[in-house]
Amino acid sequence: MQPRTLQQIITELDPTFAGQRKSLEDRANLIPGQIASEEAGLGAKQEQAFGNILSGARRRGLGFSGIPIGEQAQYTASEFLPAVARLRQSGQERAFGLQDAILGTNERRDTLGQQIFQGEQDRAAQQAASQRAAAAQAQATFGAFNSLGLGGQGDQSGQGGLPKPQRTQNGGFNFFDIDGQPVNAAQYVAIQRQLGGTGTYRNLLQMMANEGDSNAKIALNYVGDDAQFGNAPAQFRGALSSLGATGSFGQPQRQAPRQATQISTMPMLNIPGARR
Repeated sequence: MQPRTLQQIITELDPTFAGQRKSLEDRANLIPGQIASEEAGLGAKQEQAFGNILSGARRRGLGFSGIPIGEQAQYTASEFLPAVARLRQSGQERAFGLQDAILGTNERRDTLGQQIFQGEQDRAAQQAASQRAAAAQAQATFGAFNSLGLGGQGDQSGQGGLPKPQRTQNGGFNFFDIDGQPVNAAQYVAIQRQLGGTGTYRNLLQMMANEGDSNAKIALNYVGDDAQFGNAPAQFRGALSSLGATGSFGQPQRQAPRQATQISTMPMLNIPGARR
């Protein structure tokens, strides 16, 4: 499986952060209406203040002088306009704060995406390194087979000769015939020699032992090039049989029980003068 691109990961993560981002955006979209509503309130308060100024002027007997524009201008400059400015400034600060929060949400999404992307890249690199190491080990193993005249001549599917032997997880080997069917080590050598190979059964066992195959190490102590052995301990039956070796297995020798020494009773001789 190919690792995902960073953009693919971010796209897959986005729905997780979309709800929070939308909530912030909705709050930001409400700010202009809130400012307008509060400004309308300030305008109404200004009208109220103008009315109060005019009423006060009339009580002072200045009503016939016209609208007290100076006082109204003073109120506008000292009260109304500063209040509007503060309101708008507050709205801008709230909008900027929400915009920063939106950007922060996107940054957290992108940071998480980058961490996931880097993790997948690292795992892909480790897997590729493991595959290269396994391929190098396999190549070295096949080289050892070839040096003994036992190398698989075909590809993994068996085209052109025998499939190459495969290592097992427990340190052994799997062998296959020309049709790709499993065979044991003795059968593999026999088929290879029919195909022109020059290696022997013990050659193969030695190579397997050198590569860490414990069964092959045991077999080298008992089996000849004909894959036969005369007698081997019964506990090695599984190891030797798995390699295609045949022979007899001895039973552990049991020591015969020792019999008690029987003391014979000899008749007493009648010797004159002897003390009885």
